[in-house]
Amino acid sequence: MALSGGGLETAMACHYRVAVQGVDLGQPEVQIGLIPGAGGTQRLPRLIGLPNAIEMITTGKPIKAEKAYQRALVDEVVPQESLLDSALRAARRFIKGS
Repeated sequence: MALSGGGLETAMACHYRVAVQGVDLGQPEVQIGLIPGAGGTQRLPRLIGLPNAIEMITTGKPIKAEKAYQRALVDEVVPQESLLDSALRAARRFIKGS
């Protein structure tokens, strides 16, 4: 399972990101000569820092959800069976303002 390219760029535009354990996140389009679009080259460095972002953007190599969490690319890593519940719980926290 992977969240990459346009999917990751869309997720980076969100306020909160929940990833499934073991999922790959990356910018693989550079491997075929495309530059990440949809704000990916701007949002990624802001979220994970310039050195980590440059590595991901230039190599196209994905990182696992657990490493993405350590780098603050995602806010939460959960088992697949808990994804919907975790995302709904986060949405409810935003609605309540907490």
